Amino acid sequence: MSDLDRKYAVRAWILFSVLLLIGIGIFGKVIYIQTYEFERWQQQGQSFTEQVRSIQPSRGQIFSTNGSVLATSVPVYELRWDSQVDGLDAQALDAALEDLAQGFARIIGKRDAVTYKNRLRRARQSGNRYHLVGNKLSYLQMKELKELPFIERGRLRSGFMFIREDKRLKPFGELAARTVGIDRDSNRVGLEASWNAELQGVEGQQLQTRASGGVWIPATDDYVVEPQNGYDLVSTIDMHLQDVASRALEKQLVKHNAAWGTVVLMEVATGRIRAIANLTRQGDGLDLGGEAPQYAESYNHAIGTAVEPGSTFKLATLMAALEAGIAPETVLSTGNGRMVFHGKAMHDSNHDRGGHGDLTLEEAFEVSSNIGTALAIKQAFDAEPQAFLDGLNQLGVADRTGIRLAGEAEPKVYSEVGEGRWSALSLTQMAIGYEVTQTPLQTLALVNAVANNGRVMEPQLVESLLSNGQVAERFEPRVLRDGICSEATLATCRRMMEGVADPNGNGTANDVFKKSPYRVAGKTGTAWIAGPNGYDGRYRASFAGYFPAEAPKYSCIVVIADTRSGVYYGSTIAGPVFQELADKVYATDPTLHPATEGNFAETPHLPGAKDGAKADLLTLYNAWGVTYIETERLGDWARATTQRDSVLVSPLPVPASAVPDVRGLGLRDALYLLENAGLTVTTDGIGTVRRQSIIPGTALRHARTIHLELS
Repeated sequence: MSDLDRKYAVRAWILFSVLLLIGIGIFGKVIYIQTYEFERWQQQGQSFTEQVRSIQPSRGQIFSTNGSVLATSVPVYELRWDSQVDGLDAQALDAALEDLAQGFARIIGKRDAVTYKNRLRRARQSGNRYHLVGNKLSYLQMKELKELPFIERGRLRSGFMFIREDKRLKPFGELAARTVGIDRDSNRVGLEASWNAELQGVEGQQLQTRASGGVWIPATDDYVVEPQNGYDLVSTIDMHLQDVASRALEKQLVKHNAAWGTVVLMEVATGRIRAIANLTRQGDGLDLGGEAPQYAESYNHAIGTAVEPGSTFKLATLMAALEAGIAPETVLSTGNGRMVFHGKAMHDSNHDRGGHGDLTLEEAFEVSSNIGTALAIKQAFDAEPQAFLDGLNQLGVADRTGIRLAGEAEPKVYSEVGEGRWSALSLTQMAIGYEVTQTPLQTLALVNAVANNGRVMEPQLVESLLSNGQVAERFEPRVLRDGICSEATLATCRRMMEGVADPNGNGTANDVFKKSPYRVAGKTGTAWIAGPNGYDGRYRASFAGYFPAEAPKYSCIVVIADTRSGVYYGSTIAGPVFQELADKVYATDPTLHPATEGNFAETPHLPGAKDGAKADLLTLYNAWGVTYIETERLGDWARATTQRDSVLVSPLPVPASAVPDVRGLGLRDALYLLENAGLTVTTDGIGTVRRQSIIPGTALRHARTIHLELS
């Protein structure tokens, strides 16, 4: 053997010896683990196949104040099969397999019995421990499946298990959808977000086993810690009123192809919100091809959209002026309706008709004179504009409402002269609702305080929490501030707001409530919408007020933005929505109709009446003891104008060869007149005729079909 060979042989023996020693060491370690550390490593291994894992509780339901379910968690189930469960009786399974497959085909459907039977056999042959038999099963399907042969033995002896998952549903769809909110893992909104801690409950714990594919399945039906279901939440929403609010708002939005709109109805004394609708146009509203624009509850404008309120802010403006000492009877010279303040022209709505001339402060508010309001503020605060800002802040217009609902926008009102974009023009611009922003709910908060004798209420959307059907916590009305101004100022403001909607006055909403059997106090608003290039001809209409005016129970605001119909005034765009909702409230709330003895003429207000056949009207008035005044000799048809304690009955002309005016009539009388005139009538809605498609007085030879809109 050469020296080189001996050298390689020595190296080989050394390597062999090292490997042998390593092998002996490994073998020894295996023996040591198998004997002395067996229990320790066995427990460690089990920790990878069995764990105590979190179990989600059932989420609480959300109810309306009258018991309707607004959001609920509906259980859906998966049926899985563990073919390797220890207690499985193979012979019993074979005996029941045919009936089992037939039951699956009958209850679950989707497949026939032969397919189910073959799939179960393959799952058993492959040792599948998490075989999917059926998914998206209802509670009733789950109960029926549990009674099938073999499954009824229970999970540990059959291997069949039901995996529950809760699916969140809103039975009323779009009604109050944004307020109710969305339940999801992140970015919840609405009540689902703001009350998530109460709704979600407390997690439990359960021992689970890891099956193939890394899926964890319960090792037992028992819990280590049982989950605690979430509280049920009773909201303040009245779904009957919510439906009326949403429908009335949508009808007006569609009619005027508006960008968005919102309605909030609130109880004056409690701050509880009984209806809140938020609708936004889907798409840009252009090139609809004759189809109506579509609207959805995609954003809560009532609490999240802070905009320049326009003329509804004049309530706060003139309250501050009254508190500063300006008298309600102060005369303001508005001239021809056009005036320049610090180089910027300001107009009244009737400047093209010569303006209002001299107005008292109250009259300026009622007719919503921009110039009159600006002059009043200059007179009261021109020497000390900081006092105006202090007065506004004292009223609370710079504060959030405090409503427990995520997303309330911050109002923007100057707190100090010179702040931000303050200029010499700011005083008069703020006076008419510009250079300030508020959400509709923040605007309503001040209106509600006026109705509530100066007491500011926190708006509420939740009345109570329930646990197993019992009240766990009740939320009482919360007063944020006992007073905002003097009693004299409140009395003046209420009188001015009543003047705005007085059917016999000159206010901007005098036509809206002429047929209403109740009195309204409010303020209209028509504001330019600021765009990238300034105010570019788009408008936002609003009406905020309360009713009945003499004993306020409800306050309400309607805001409709960016109409494309060419109509934009608050009285004609927002007022009808307010009126329709107020009519519904008045008709259905028994507390607004105190029981009285005697005839109708002795009640505080006479009920409104439709125009119609003279004989029918007079028969009813005579039977009920209602005082009526015939303005002149009547024909067969009459118009009824309801006053506080009597009714004016005047003739309703019915031309022989022209289309009659049936606005204000009930459908029966309208049909009688129009069909006797040879017209085909189509209708939309119920109640009183509000509009007719053919102008009254049109020659009958030019008319064939007429469409009536009723409300």
